[in-house]
Amino acid sequence: MPDHPQAHILIIDDTPLNIEILLGILEGDYALSFATSGRNALELLAKGVKPDLILLDVMMPDMDGFAVCAALKADPDTRDIPVIFVTAKTDALSEIRALKAGGVDFIHKPVNQALVRARVQLHLELERRARALARSLAETQRLHAELLVLNQAMEQSPTSIVITDATGNIQYVNPFFSLLTGYASDEVLGQNPRLLKSGHTAPETYEDLWAHLIRGEPWKGELINRRKNGEVYWEEAYIGPVRDAAGRISHFVAVKINVTDRILTQERLIHMASHDVLTDLPNRGLFAERVQQALELAKRHATKLALLFIDLDQFKPVNDTWGHRLGDLLLRAVAERMKPRVRAADTIGRIGGDEFVVLLTDLEEPDAALQVAEELRQALAQPFVIEGHELSISASIGIALYPDHGADAEELSRHADLAMYRAKQDGRDRLNLFTPAP
Repeated sequence: MPDHPQAHILIIDDTPLNIEILLGILEGDYALSFATSGRNALELLAKGVKPDLILLDVMMPDMDGFAVCAALKADPDTRDIPVIFVTAKTDALSEIRALKAGGVDFIHKPVNQALVRARVQLHLELERRARALARSLAETQRLHAELLVLNQAMEQSPTSIVITDATGNIQYVNPFFSLLTGYASDEVLGQNPRLLKSGHTAPETYEDLWAHLIRGEPWKGELINRRKNGEVYWEEAYIGPVRDAAGRISHFVAVKINVTDRILTQERLIHMASHDVLTDLPNRGLFAERVQQALELAKRHATKLALLFIDLDQFKPVNDTWGHRLGDLLLRAVAERMKPRVRAADTIGRIGGDEFVVLLTDLEEPDAALQVAEELRQALAQPFVIEGHELSISASIGIALYPDHGADAEELSRHADLAMYRAKQDGRDRLNLFTPAP
């Protein structure tokens, strides 16, 4: 079942046995109520009972199901409630009359348990999505204030709707499908939906999807598909089987919502949680994780690494003279100037203010760390031109090596920080390799 509040279903039937059968099929998954005549049902609705879906018998004394449905559709408070006719009539004329009366579907008696559950789940899900889309359209585009019947909604719905036959060949796509994917309907009719596969959806997702459909169950999940122009997009898909009068699966219907913006927003939030907002470098937390991972590899393979603590000299006067905005631009420029001086396997981070850190991994010899540190020092000593202003700063750099100057991240960080302060004390714009106190 979809992850939302329990839906309310109203059963209208004059035969108690039929009501008991439907209650037995649906109980536990839905809030259920029933009425034993059409007039009784209309009285309940007039008192404020508002079901999400109605299962309506056709043959009832005094007021048959067609008349009840017509009354429902004439009332603004109830006309949007989907009505599924439950009928022993199997002739085409009765089915057409049911749809014309405003019903969205019909189920033949004696009812099939799986068929009832599948139809109820499908129409509740379609109705939920239609209501959500209608709210969105009303707020942003002042479009339709009420829902159309299902066949009109499919054509006008701003969600992708696809119907396939039992073997998975596409028989219908709505206009929004073409807008989203770039494929015209005549390009996909008769094709299999796999033409949208991007190769990024996990095989287990498809296995789970088909396991549900083969069992005759609906499936809900996320798919990563590819448009005709090659662009990748994310969809939240609801795919359900459609059964014929004999209870056999004859079609599948897929209702899919483009959730690309939501996924990209989540990825951006995850990135922002681990990166400095100003420079986009790893922040203190992510840098610490990288150091820990590098230490574990270095211990396993008996290799060396270096930790560099960098503090910018004369940065405070820039802020005091030109303001924080220019100072922020300078910090971004510092980050960009440092990046080409290290390898892709190394990490530069900003841990606050004008403090940067560098992790150098898999070093063949300690002098390699000194060489990189010197290149960074020289690069940062060159003037920066920011919005027409020439700004001069320098860097004091402290260096600690593993395993020479520490066996863990805390010890290495402490020693690199101490070496950096010694560089400042010695006159700034210089390197200092940590040396233990005598």
